[in-house]
Parts: sequence; C-alpha cells; structure tokens
Amino acid sequence: MCFFSGMQVVMSIIGLYGTVCLNMLTIMITCRGGFSSSYISAVLNRQVKEKGLEEKARFLYKPYDKYKDGETIDEADVVFLSTRLQYVSGKLAEKYPEKPFYVIPTRMYGLVNAEDYIEDAEDVIAGFRETGKNPYCFEGEERAIRNYRTVSHRKWLAKNLQQES
Repeated sequence: MCFFSGMQVVMSIIGLYGTVCLNMLTIMITCRGGFSSSYISAVLNRQVKEKGLEEKARFLYKPYDKYKDGETIDEADVVFLSTRLQYVSGKLAEKYPEKPFYVIPTRMYGLVNAEDYIEDAEDVIAGFRETGKNPYCFEGEERAIRNYRTVSHRKWLAKNLQQES
C-alpha cells in the first residue's frame, strides 16, 4: 500500500496485479546513450500534457552510461529500458533492487503512446510488488525483442481474452 497526502490511496488494476499508488508516477526511460530515450520521453511528456494526464505521470530519461557513473535513480517509480538494454536489465535490477525494471517491447518503443506506457508502468509496479520479479516481464514476454505487442499489456490481454470468448 502507499500513502499520498496522509491518505491511503490504492486501486485495483483490472483485478490482475494487485494495487498501485494513484499519485503521479515517475517513469524513467533508458537507452544506451540517451538519444532515443530523451526523444521518447519528450514525446511522451507532450502527449501527457495534450491528454490532460499531468497528474497521472511524468517521464524522465537517463542514459545507461549514467548508471555506471553512480548517478542514482531515486526519483523514478519504475525504469523502462530500451529493448537493446535487455542484456543489462538483470545487473541493473541487482544494483537497484527496490526499483522495478522493465524492458519495453520493440514496437511499443517506437510507437510511443503515453497511455500505453502509463498502463504498463502501473501493471509492472503492481506485478513487481506481488512477485518480487526484477526485471519484471509479463507472462510470455521474457524476450522483449521477440515481443511485437503494440499496445499496453492490459489492452492486449483484454483484446485477446475477448477474441477467445
């Protein structure tokens, strides 16, 4: 559970992953050198403003090289890694065990939809809290490079469950 302004504030994520805080999420996007993650975080922040989601989330970026220099990631609630950084995701999770790490599916990294990133962030945090798995991945998505999902996992599940019925 989490606390916001002295009030206990929790919500259920479609009954799948437990609870997450309703206060604003800080989602850090990380790539190797900072070029694509800085661009993606700028686009995501612009979408957040355009869609009136400023109270829900904000996006930061940090190049992977900065992690090696000892800079901390304290302000992030969750860290999203570019697909090409999957090979270091375990090392980062060991170095920062209190932070959930998540490798962004290849197509989602390029499509850049703030609502989908926010939904995945909420579900990753909830899944991390429930399972302790870090880096966190959704079932069947252990290899992000082979994951061609183009929407949030939540939307993907809803669509696929609907098709099965």
